[in-house]
Amino acid sequence: MSSFSELYSHPEKPLELHLKNVKELSWKFLEDIPIEKLPIKKEHIKKLAQIITLSHDIGKSTTFFQDYLLKGEKRGEKETRHSLLSSIIAYYITKNSFSRENIPEDVKIFFPVIAFLTVKRHHGNFSDITIELDLDEEEKNLLKKQIDSIDEEKFGKLIKNLEDPNFQEISKEKLYSILEEVSKDIKILRLSMKRLSKQKSLDYYFLNNLLFSLLIDSDKSEVTIGKPERNLQEIPYIIVDAFKKTIKIEKKPINNLREKAYNEALSKEIDLSQKIYSLNLPTGLGKTFISLAFALKLREKIKKKLNYTPRIIYSLPFLSIIEQNAEVIEKILKDYFGKIDTTILLKHHHLADIYYKIDEKELEPDDAKILIEGWNSEIIITTFVQLFQTLLSNRNSNLRKLHRIFGSIIILDEVQSIPMKYWLLLREIFIGLVEKFNCYIIFSTATQPLIFQKDEMFNLVKGEDYFVQLNRTILIPNLSEVLSLEEFVERINFEPDKSYMFILNTINSAKTFYELLREKTKEDIIFLSSHVTPKERLERIEKIRNKKSRIVISTQLVEAGVDIDLDIVYRDIAPLDSINQSAGRCNRNWEKDIGEVDIFILKDERRKYASYIYDKILLEVTTDLLKKEEKIEEIKFINFIQDYFLEINDRKSHDISKNLLNAVYTLRYSGWTETEDKEQVGIENFKLIEEDYPKIDVFIELDEYAEELWKKYCNLKEIKDIYERRTEFQKIKGDFYKYVISVPTKIENLPPIVNGFGYVSKDNLEDFYSKITGYQAKAEILLW
Repeated sequence: MSSFSELYSHPEKPLELHLKNVKELSWKFLEDIPIEKLPIKKEHIKKLAQIITLSHDIGKSTTFFQDYLLKGEKRGEKETRHSLLSSIIAYYITKNSFSRENIPEDVKIFFPVIAFLTVKRHHGNFSDITIELDLDEEEKNLLKKQIDSIDEEKFGKLIKNLEDPNFQEISKEKLYSILEEVSKDIKILRLSMKRLSKQKSLDYYFLNNLLFSLLIDSDKSEVTIGKPERNLQEIPYIIVDAFKKTIKIEKKPINNLREKAYNEALSKEIDLSQKIYSLNLPTGLGKTFISLAFALKLREKIKKKLNYTPRIIYSLPFLSIIEQNAEVIEKILKDYFGKIDTTILLKHHHLADIYYKIDEKELEPDDAKILIEGWNSEIIITTFVQLFQTLLSNRNSNLRKLHRIFGSIIILDEVQSIPMKYWLLLREIFIGLVEKFNCYIIFSTATQPLIFQKDEMFNLVKGEDYFVQLNRTILIPNLSEVLSLEEFVERINFEPDKSYMFILNTINSAKTFYELLREKTKEDIIFLSSHVTPKERLERIEKIRNKKSRIVISTQLVEAGVDIDLDIVYRDIAPLDSINQSAGRCNRNWEKDIGEVDIFILKDERRKYASYIYDKILLEVTTDLLKKEEKIEEIKFINFIQDYFLEINDRKSHDISKNLLNAVYTLRYSGWTETEDKEQVGIENFKLIEEDYPKIDVFIELDEYAEELWKKYCNLKEIKDIYERRTEFQKIKGDFYKYVISVPTKIENLPPIVNGFGYVSKDNLEDFYSKITGYQAKAEILLW
């Protein structure tokens, strides 16, 4: 390369060096992605990535930006922006370059649009394509002003230093005619893009988001950590077997079944043309071990036969079981390797510590954050929210890690937690992933929802054989009458040698029931809800595991995956899949001959508690099915669950999925906001978890350590630089949020807001927080 142009992308970094580094990094990331059945070849995607990455910051050539960067002069905020000018150049070069390629005409039209959109929005979020494809007179005048300011000699040297023939015709003078040509094209393109809706294809959505993901991840990674290296560590599936041998396993029926299921799944011959798998087993039969071992075995075969190494993305619905499963998987890996770092195993959710270690070196928070949020690891343990809101999003921060999903093995644990209204939508997304990008998907659950039919998945085990052998519990529906909590507590009689769990539908009902039950018994009662701090919840769950208390009152947060075991479970009526999960906490390890799950319908003075949180149709179908039998043994559960899913699949509307799919087909990223008409659905309206009411986060100063954390948090406001402040908060974030709960904003006794959080100090603890039942919210009804 000749001498640098003296144009800079960042302090002390020549612009051409940054652009070329980002290009090389995007190519490197693209190498990991297997691409199949798309309308274009991988070499064309590589070429498009090259043009996009070399263009993305070229708008920083203006004197406005250079003076702002190097001298701190800001002669107008709009003038210093660089993305729009860069996107004009990206569009033009892409159009000219691909006009000579032998590719479908639709692709020739759409590739310049991808270049324009991704470069224009690489510092922001996507909007509706019809909004993005626009240049008004004010923007054109701004662009001319920016072009006027460019130093012609420096710009010419920059273009030459890019060493790319696609760019060599670009000059300062040429930029004026490029602006006019692109402006005319865009007006026509807005109309032609309407054809997308008729194609009903995911191809352009995936392509657009893939190129965006490659750009923003390469850009952010290059600026902070340079060129991250992937650790393509061999992780043989036998490590799971080796770990199991270190555990003292008693010879009893349930352990024999666990071993049988493990051996059956792992003995299966893998056909790489089969990409969707089902691991359908009763709760407590070791699905974590099986799914991880099978995924590792599949990873080995893909590497050997297809010549690429897939990442494993282990996704779960709730934070509590993420921590639980991550701990197990970390033990398995450490048992085999002795020590591991974050390049092998990464845990990512919104409350995870910003911690990333390579070899023996712990990275600075800024660098760690980039690697964590980019999923730079071989095994990623994450939430459904992180996974699905990367696949379906308009947000820069979500889409950045999208390219790491392509070509991966995805384990979906407790998949029944996905709301039914999204089944059709996610089915189409899953099909796109396996067909276009060679993903492999493992559905792991005790209650298989009808996202795919049985004959569309390969069953790793013959689930029926295990369901009929397990008879740990009996379900007793008590549905002939609706009871108040006072009436319900009168029905309860404790036997001295048994343990009990009561699962209520709302926080209010759980708290009221706790007070009533405490009057009935003097025994210790453990209380669990989302209004108890995460720190105390984990301590109480551990206490239950160690059988330190035999009576537990909880909301439904214990249903999925929480490894606790009690003899008798009482459950307020809920949808059947939730009831089945509740039953999984009863006699889980088959230590008693039979456990008992009693279902009641409970109410307050106005209505049934279940009606506050569950869909009417789900409750109706559940009640109709349960009324058919006086008692239902566990061996019959699977039949009831199948009938339940079939019935609700027939009765539930799929309109939300259809509307969102249409948004995907047409690249309608933006939709309604809270104050607008909700008919215009956009991709941004997809929310896996929807809040029915606004909440605020409240910090509970529960102990001396919490007091210390709060002081550290408050001291952060003394740091003037916002980025440094965020970095410092990341250091305490994991521990800090162990003392944070969310409460509705409409309750009467909200604490004072201090530095963005509701704050309950140690001195005022008794006014707001009970060390037994958690936050003392005063409201008509509280959920979860």
